[in-house]
Amino acid sequence: MKPLVAAIIAGAALAAAPALAAPKLDNLVVKPAAGKGAEVEVSVSIARTRFDTGGCDARVEFGDGEGRTMDFGVAATRTVKHAYRKNGSYNVSVKGSGATPCEGTRQAPVKIAGVLEKKADKKKAEPTKKKGAGKKKADEKK
Repeated sequence: MKPLVAAIIAGAALAAAPALAAPKLDNLVVKPAAGKGAEVEVSVSIARTRFDTGGCDARVEFGDGEGRTMDFGVAATRTVKHAYRKNGSYNVSVKGSGATPCEGTRQAPVKIAGVLEKKADKKKAEPTKKKGAGKKKADEKK
């Protein structure tokens, strides 16, 4: 084989190899934190290949308006805890984010029922006395 043809074939083989890829979001697990009522533990794991370029970042949204960004670095799994303020059903999601985003997205439902919500105080407020109301009557008697 001629050197020029060999170089073209080698170049084509390199071009066919996967591009430097970011790790992929592999799994999202949401489970209640032991004995914590409305607190959950969110575990996110990534799958790496030999072509991965290193770490990646992902954003976890808890479904209640709060979220957190996770930097995986060399780790395969990251875990965060989150406490919900209200009972209800939420959709926890994670997706690649930031300067080095992980590839993919994942979602998991969670139902929260352990929040002790404060009940509105049903006592009637006492009418407030107007300042100076009693003073005016006292002045009229003089």
